[in-house]
Formats: sequence, C-alpha cells, structure tokens
Amino acid sequence: MNRFNPSLLEKLEWENKKISKNNIRTTPISQGEKLGGEFHLIMQQIGLGLPVELFLKAYPQIDKWVEVAKPFLDIPGSKQWNTEAQYLYKSQLLYANYDLIIYQEKQVIGLDWTIQKTSNFQLLENSFHTQLRLFLLHERTQLSASEISLVYLFVNTGDVYQFTYSKEKHQAFKERLEATLLPFLAEVEDFPKQTSSSCTLTPQEAHDKWLAKEISAEEYLAAIPEVEL
Repeated sequence: MNRFNPSLLEKLEWENKKISKNNIRTTPISQGEKLGGEFHLIMQQIGLGLPVELFLKAYPQIDKWVEVAKPFLDIPGSKQWNTEAQYLYKSQLLYANYDLIIYQEKQVIGLDWTIQKTSNFQLLENSFHTQLRLFLLHERTQLSASEISLVYLFVNTGDVYQFTYSKEKHQAFKERLEATLLPFLAEVEDFPKQTSSSCTLTPQEAHDKWLAKEISAEEYLAAIPEVEL
C-alpha cells in the first residue's frame, strides 16, 4: 500500500505529462514562512483552549492574522483542529491535512488559512490541494457532494475563497486520480495473478520456492494445508 498526499499527486501528474524537472524549484525557508509556522502553531493552541494573549502582544503581526481568522472560528458545529483525513482508494492510501474541519448536521466545511499571497482562483480550484481535500471530505462523511465545501482564508489580505463540490466534479476528479495513479493501480490488479500459483503448489514445492525467494512467506503459508486439532 502506498500513501499519497496532494503534493505527491501533483508530482506524479507532472511526471506523467513529462514536465521538465527544471520547472520544479526549491527555495530555502524564508522569514515569512517561519512566521507562518508560528501563526499555525498559535491557531492550534487557540483550538486547544490554551492562552495566547501574551504571545500575541509580543508579535502584533500574528495578532492581526488571528483577528482575521476569528470570525471563522465562531462558525457553529463539531470541530476538528489541525487534522488529517485518510481514505483507502483501490488499495492506495490518500490523505490530506486541514487546519480546521467543521461538521454540521447537513454540511461539512474544511478550512485552510495561510499567510501566502492570494492565489489565482481557477488554478487553486483545479489543484490537488483543493480537489483531494473535497474528495476526502465527501468520501469520509458520505454527505451529498453539494453539502461539501472548502474555504481558503488568506489572512494577509483577508481574501476568502470558497470551493463547493458536485457529483460532476467528484466524477471528474476520480478519473483524474485514476489516471495519475495508473501505474500503482495496475500493480494491485496484477497481484492476484502473480500470487495465485501458490494455491496449486504442494507444501514441498512451496517450501523450495520460498527458500529460493521465488514466493513470499504469505504465499508459502497459504500452500500449507490446515490441520484440525
């Protein structure tokens, strides 16, 4: 079983499209990113009900960001802070992180707050970071797709993007997901064909193949008949 988050899925999609590695750039952590990490930590502490007033007085910039986020913290519902959602899709584990998930009776809202500059709406909507999060909320809750939404809050500017979901978007993403994971899904489909031969082996044949590392320990054990006590 493999694990895939939005970043890994994007890299796989890039490789499938044969995009040059020169287009993928890495940069050192900036001072702004360090402040962003501290902001996320403060938001987690707020979620736990811990006092943060003294810290906010010492860091007025982070205090401003927290003020922008506060109205969203008052949305009613059962809340999960800084959480990870997982879903096993065709033997592949998909997962994504959320700053906050709010569960209401007939609606679920995922929230992501960031100090980054406001992104292009369409590019962000089509990204795996958005589509996988919406997909996971739908699969995990079994609510109607129209009752799923994801909110991005850009605390630097106060801009808010809300992305909704639908049956059509869900189906389109599944097709994109399967195209991206195709090599790994093919391995799973071939697995029974590769291992079915162990069922027809005699115990001695299975033992010999196991010693020669031609079959796995699980296949070896499967070829040994059960003995009633």
